[in-house]
Amino acid sequence: MMKNVFVLSITAVLLFAASSESALVYTFDTDVEGFQNVSWNAGPAGWSDAPTVQQAHTAGGWQMKMTKEFSWEAGGGADNQQLAMQAMANDPAAKISFDVMVDGSSFPAGAGVWYQFNLVGNSDGSASWTQIDKVVDGWHNPDDATLLTWHVELPFSALGWEPGDSWFQLWTGTNSDAAYPVNFYLDNVKVTPEPATMILLGVGGLFSLRKRK
Repeated sequence: MMKNVFVLSITAVLLFAASSESALVYTFDTDVEGFQNVSWNAGPAGWSDAPTVQQAHTAGGWQMKMTKEFSWEAGGGADNQQLAMQAMANDPAAKISFDVMVDGSSFPAGAGVWYQFNLVGNSDGSASWTQIDKVVDGWHNPDDATLLTWHVELPFSALGWEPGDSWFQLWTGTNSDAAYPVNFYLDNVKVTPEPATMILLGVGGLFSLRKRK
C-alpha cells in the first residue's frame, strides 16, 4: 500500500478593518452649527482656518456655559448627530478634539493676567457632570497681541460618557482675575471613532488529502 499525503496549512490572514462610523466634524464655515452661547465670527485675525465661533464673557472670574448638546437633527455631517455621537462615543477608542484660541489683542491695555480654559461633559449616566479644569492654563503679558492656540484631544470617556447614556452636553468656560474677562474661540470640533485597525486572524487550517493504493 502506498500513501501520498498532501497538506495545505493556512497560518494567518491579515485583514484591514476601518470603523463603519464617520466622524462628526464642525468647522463653522457658514454658521454656529447648533452650538450655543457662541457667535459666528470671521476671526480671529491670524487664524488660518477662520471663520470660527467665539464665546464671549462679560465678566472675569469663573465662567462656564453650555456649548453643545448633540441634537437629534442633522449636523456635523450626519443625518442625526445624536445617534452618530452615541455610536462613536460608545467605542472606548472614540476621541473628541478641537482647537481653542485666545486673542491677545482682546485684553485691556496694560493688563497682565492669568487665565484658564475649562471643560465639562454632562450626561444622564452615573458620571453625570464631569469637569476637567485647566485644559489651558496661561498668562497674558501686558499689551501682547499674540494669538495663542492649542489643539485639545482626549478620549470621549474622559468627559464622563458611558455606554448606555442617552444624551450628552459639552460645556466650556474660563477662569481669570475678576477684573479681566477672557474670550476665546473654538474651531474644528470633531468626534471621531477608532482608527483603521489591522486584525490578525489565526486560521490554523489544515487540509489533508490521502490517496490509498
